[in-house]
Amino acid sequence: MDNLEPLHVKYFHQLLQNILSTDLAERTFAQIIDGLPTRDDVGYFPTYSHEIKNNSRSSSEAMKAAKVFRENINVDTVEVDGKVIRAYQNTVFESREFYMRLLELLAIACHDIAALLYFNTEPGLRRKDQDAETRRAALQGRPTDFMHEDYFAWEQYPNGIADVVGYWAEYHLFGGVVLFDRGESGVDCKSAFLHPVGGFRIFQLSDTQIYQFSEYTKQLVEAADGVQPPFPFRAEKYAYRVDPFDAMALNIYRNRYERKIPRNRPARCVQRLADFPELADAVAQVTSRGHGQ
Repeated sequence: MDNLEPLHVKYFHQLLQNILSTDLAERTFAQIIDGLPTRDDVGYFPTYSHEIKNNSRSSSEAMKAAKVFRENINVDTVEVDGKVIRAYQNTVFESREFYMRLLELLAIACHDIAALLYFNTEPGLRRKDQDAETRRAALQGRPTDFMHEDYFAWEQYPNGIADVVGYWAEYHLFGGVVLFDRGESGVDCKSAFLHPVGGFRIFQLSDTQIYQFSEYTKQLVEAADGVQPPFPFRAEKYAYRVDPFDAMALNIYRNRYERKIPRNRPARCVQRLADFPELADAVAQVTSRGHGQ
């Protein structure tokens, strides 16, 4: 990061510090420190363990530790892959590509910080007195309780299970795992996408949302205090959506290794109506006509 232009460094550092200073980040980190997600923040939807069902909030010790962690972290020491740094450096300041690459850097940094926190605190305050066999039984075959249901291929991740936790943290901080249209080259950053949990389709950030992100960065750099991030992002009603099965073929991903795509399209017995706004409109019209008869 030391080799970047001063403004590029300033924007990245101030935005990262701002994200980490939010209550949302504190709550996310506290769960990792506890070693146990809360029932409302677990982030995936298999059968919850008994522990998670009864865990309404993180322990006071974990909350205090998370606050100390986020207040003392030095964003100047955060390391990011050199290729990603150079791509950010090569953008025209405050261009659309500049904000795309800035969002990419922020997602990677938050992911890596969460992964590092997990690595240094695992198995966590709530699990430290359990023996290994009890912890494995509580996981019910999962690699960790901190898991986005589509990002669990820990065997092929650079940081193993810690990266599974990193993807889970992205979902909480940004509204989903942050992906991009990589184009045919595999390295472009044409458009930004979010992959939420719960079986919802991947959605593209709109021009309005990108504008909100750009305005947030400018306001933060100018005011440097009291500015809240525009995320977690939510899908706008008519956002462009992609089935996760098709995303890789459409060059929508952050890293090729992040997911294992099944050979055959998974059969879905339930479709989320929010993923099909035109169908939702049709249902609403039929319903309104029925009420009028």
